[in-house]
Amino acid sequence: MQAVILAAGCGSRLAPVLNGKPKCLIQVDGVTLIEYQLRVLRSFGITDVCVVLGYRADQVHRAIAPHCHSILNHRYAQTNSLYSLSLTRDWVRGSFLLMNSDVLAHPLVYQRLLTAPGSALAYDSSSGTEAEHMKVGLVDGRLQQISKTLPIDHSQGESIGLLKFTAQDTAQFFWDVKAALSQGGENQWAPAAVERLAGTRPITGVDIASLPWVEIDFPQDWLQACEQVWPRLYSAVSALQLNCPLPEPLTASPVIAYGEAA
Repeated sequence: MQAVILAAGCGSRLAPVLNGKPKCLIQVDGVTLIEYQLRVLRSFGITDVCVVLGYRADQVHRAIAPHCHSILNHRYAQTNSLYSLSLTRDWVRGSFLLMNSDVLAHPLVYQRLLTAPGSALAYDSSSGTEAEHMKVGLVDGRLQQISKTLPIDHSQGESIGLLKFTAQDTAQFFWDVKAALSQGGENQWAPAAVERLAGTRPITGVDIASLPWVEIDFPQDWLQACEQVWPRLYSAVSALQLNCPLPEPLTASPVIAYGEAA
């Protein structure tokens, strides 16, 4: 199992607390988001990780090297997460997790996703009522629609930006990424391709409403992460030994130079 972390954005809405840092380097209780994610992945045996960089890539690279591969989206300011995802097409070899770098989630969220059958998406059925939310529509537990513009009365919750794809679905998924780019352009969210895949392959919805998580987009989200979410994670962090070392240094160069979508 591999993992792709999308971390190219600049996090402009978090500017008052970032002080120029990339969003994934914001700290919660002295731990950066990207470090926390890498340690959770490590606790589940996932050490083959690629991070797509963009804004202040050198800072992020220093934080994650030599433990991860990196792909640089040098057009991050003109593109969105769908384009960043497309740059990983030749790196992904089979089953993988897809993650946004601005999500702080309980380790059991990862566990539930990893143990779900087939390709799967983590969502929160208690959320999904605001325009900013990436809403999901499911039928019989399977994803049908995923979009910020999905009407609330058609939504069963909010995607938390954490998905799993089986090896059998990966090739089709990247074809859908390419098709979405071709038809809708580069300034789309990655879920545009996820919805395409859901039209031909089953994607199981994994409801994690009972577990703490937060997507950190605004200063108030960061405060929520520090004051509410992290305290609920603390015992789980200790239980899963997330203070374990980061993955061993890579034997090959951790940097894959400038990515270009085909």
